[in-house]
Amino acid sequence: MDSRLIGVNQQFADIFQSDALYLSGKLLNNFSNIIYSHFIAAIEKFQDGEEQANFEFYSKGHFYLSYFKILHDIEQNINAVILICADVTRLKRREKVLILNNQKLHDHLFIDDLTGLPNKMAFDRFIQEKVVKNKQTLYAFMKIDLDHFKKFNQVHSYTYGDEILTEIGRLLNDELNADYAHIFRLNSASFVIVVQGMTPWAVLTLAERLKIKIMQENIVLDTLKNEILTASIGIYHLSAEQDHDILQQLDLAVRQAKAQGQNSIHVLST
Repeated sequence: MDSRLIGVNQQFADIFQSDALYLSGKLLNNFSNIIYSHFIAAIEKFQDGEEQANFEFYSKGHFYLSYFKILHDIEQNINAVILICADVTRLKRREKVLILNNQKLHDHLFIDDLTGLPNKMAFDRFIQEKVVKNKQTLYAFMKIDLDHFKKFNQVHSYTYGDEILTEIGRLLNDELNADYAHIFRLNSASFVIVVQGMTPWAVLTLAERLKIKIMQENIVLDTLKNEILTASIGIYHLSAEQDHDILQQLDLAVRQAKAQGQNSIHVLST
């Protein structure tokens, strides 16, 4: 389709480092394949009944918006098309800043500052967006609570305790497959893992593996007693018929695990 420029101002010509007089009368596809492709797409929109069309393109370090509007003759046929190209580089930069600021806000709200893992707010949102709306999926919840971690902080300092929490968070995250498991840090010494689509036996096996991984780090809890850091794990399986408070159920499961002795696992009966 032929498309010839019948009038050009210098501001438009400057975009293409040219001269307005030179471009006047030129075919679009002879000087800009991008603008020509936009023109063809705009014509298709006009034929579908739209009166205007706009597209974005990038040229020589700048972002531009190409805007097309049709002019009709007295019989309402397309007589000409007005083309305006506007430099939107500043707007794009502001948009990028807004996106970055929104990401920072998201990180502040939903990411744990210490471990970099999703926090309790992220867990609550996950429950509402994934679990509540998809009750037919098989979900299991696992709460990993480090044994005697308050004592660990008192003996070794809270600074070292924070380092250990970061290390444990990284270890657990590395052991999980993001396709079926999601990890969250709830508070000082607790992590929650949401598992979907796994059998109860597979969930228990995963819990055993994570418990052993923590033990194998050989993090000293009490030198005099030759104790190392361990974790107790509570497991709760959610069914479509249940509407229990998940965190309350996990707290109960962990308490029952610790009642069996540290470094234990308890599956809450449903």
